[in-house]
Amino acid sequence: MIFLPRGVPVRQKVNPARINLPEAMEKLRKGAFTGYLRFDAPQGSGVILFQTGQLISSIFVGTDEAERLIAYDAIAKIFEVSIAGHAVLNIYRVSSDLVLGIHALLHGRYLRKGEDLSCFDVEALLTNIRNEGLTVCLRVYAEDKTTLIFYDQGYALGFCFDGKVELEASADISKSVALLPGARLDVLEIRSADEIVLADLMGSADLGPIWQRTRKLLMEERRKREETAVRSQEQNLESRRRHTLAVFKTIAGNHIGKFGVTQVEKAFAVVGAEMTPADLEKYYVDLQRLARLVAGQSKISAMIAEMKKQHDQEN
Repeated sequence: MIFLPRGVPVRQKVNPARINLPEAMEKLRKGAFTGYLRFDAPQGSGVILFQTGQLISSIFVGTDEAERLIAYDAIAKIFEVSIAGHAVLNIYRVSSDLVLGIHALLHGRYLRKGEDLSCFDVEALLTNIRNEGLTVCLRVYAEDKTTLIFYDQGYALGFCFDGKVELEASADISKSVALLPGARLDVLEIRSADEIVLADLMGSADLGPIWQRTRKLLMEERRKREETAVRSQEQNLESRRRHTLAVFKTIAGNHIGKFGVTQVEKAFAVVGAEMTPADLEKYYVDLQRLARLVAGQSKISAMIAEMKKQHDQEN
């Protein structure tokens, strides 16, 4: 899970499987968009950052956080979970300065992670940040709300709240995320803005082929899964048919002897793998006709009645 303040919504709860992401991102590029795209899926979360139309960073973190991808690997993974379905895309606008702060956060190094604020000494932490001159980001999160607090060499730069575009100089304590039940704290060591080296990932490579290649691979995997499922279903149906034939032969042998077993095999030839009611009804009619050569109607009726009862019990 990637915890970030939401910024100003541009698009929300979009199904990215229904859009061509490279084309959509090209529109953001041409529109000099500054902000981020957030993708949430069962496999994990991905974020793509834009600054004045340049794609400056991308990251994907798996649900268990064991998988962590950046740059084109992250973009490919984001494309993959989007095409596969069940992903949700939200697009938020933030300022250029704030997008740099988010960039630094996403590529930062954890000093503290998931600290329970109800029993954590925040004052000692803040004192340490000032005394040590640390450049860090404090991320406070609870429920679906996140606040970021940035420090540069021990000095507070500002706060980032949900729904805001810019860093704020102060915070309303009464609305603090830290006061919410279950609030947690991450502390990440980050680079200052002048230390961040930016590259335009869309300027360095065409994302179209990555999208098409990922789509082709997923479609091929889906085709193979469907073929395997069909083969498995066919095998199950044929296995069920063989089992039913064996049961009917046993019943026939008990009622009218070996000749009855032979007639079951002949009559059952009309029954397909799906054993439809129509096929079975024709089988019973044919079996009655063939069995009359060696048995009376009472035995034949009893045999067929048992076959029908056994088949109904097993299906």
